Amino acid sequence: MSTSLFTAAERAERCVLSLDQAVYQACKKERGTLGKIAEIYGVNYNTLALQTNPNRSCHTLAPETIELVLEHTQSPAIMDAICCAHGNAGWFLLPDSNNQCDEIVDIALLGQKFANLNTTALDAYADKIIEADEYARMQKDGQALLRHIQTILENARINMEKNNVR
Repeated sequence: MSTSLFTAAERAERCVLSLDQAVYQACKKERGTLGKIAEIYGVNYNTLALQTNPNRSCHTLAPETIELVLEHTQSPAIMDAICCAHGNAGWFLLPDSNNQCDEIVDIALLGQKFANLNTTALDAYADKIIEADEYARMQKDGQALLRHIQTILENARINMEKNNVR
């Protein structure tokens, strides 16, 4: 697969992006997101647009801007970018303790996520050369697998605490 490169849209969907690209994609995924963020948080729309555009160097992407975008969009791409930039971190959302979960479905989805990572890795290693896009896609599938494992463990803890009351 080394000879084929992803388009920008495919890369945004399948790969872990850089932080500035992830913030940009989160703002552009739904029409009007940037305007909503500016209105809700009382920031200047034009400044926000310049800060989130990775192709413009006149403004830098401030941590406060990342926080606003993440709070509003809840974008997994931003969290993936932060964790991969760190290199030794992962993230997951804790399940709602009131949420009824189906453990069998969760375990089946775990198998599917593992199969996705396995397929991605095998495709990447097929020509014995790992390209940047292939590695980024492996990172995204790996992060999804780790998140799902943590979700299963947290649901098991909630179940244990709820059903083993002494």
